[in-house]
Amino acid sequence: MSGLFYRYSIITKTMLEVDGSIKEGGGQILRVATSLSCIFQKPIQITKIRAGRSKPGLRPQHLTGLELVANLCHGQLQNAHIGSTDVNFTPGHLKQGTFVADTGTAGSVCLLIQVALPCLLFADGPCKLLLKGGTNAEFAPPIDYFDMVQIITIFTAGWVAA
Repeated sequence: MSGLFYRYSIITKTMLEVDGSIKEGGGQILRVATSLSCIFQKPIQITKIRAGRSKPGLRPQHLTGLELVANLCHGQLQNAHIGSTDVNFTPGHLKQGTFVADTGTAGSVCLLIQVALPCLLFADGPCKLLLKGGTNAEFAPPIDYFDMVQIITIFTAGWVAA
């Protein structure tokens, strides 16, 4: 892929470095990189997280999303705390089960779904998410978009969601 969309470099034989300041420098690259890391079982280091924002680094909803994915796959997080601009994530094996995530704020549950759903599609059995947070947060898709667009796309692709 073109460096216009993301940059990565190999920092060890097994870990990729993802530049979190690419493009708008927000949380989307963090969510996508973490999901793909989990699915493909490739450890990553994400640097310059949300560098393009007025408050760089992890906010509560971003940290909650990382912790949710780590829980989905028995993964390990290093340096994951509010304000952190560099995080290491080492995924484990995706598992089935019920998973709970609470942003502790009005942080968007739809963004938690964005980071978790790709992983859940590859879990070894049925999964259930119990999410607590905002449903119509700024700079995030509203819950109605998930209900009326994303869920239909999931069904159309042949996946089952309830």
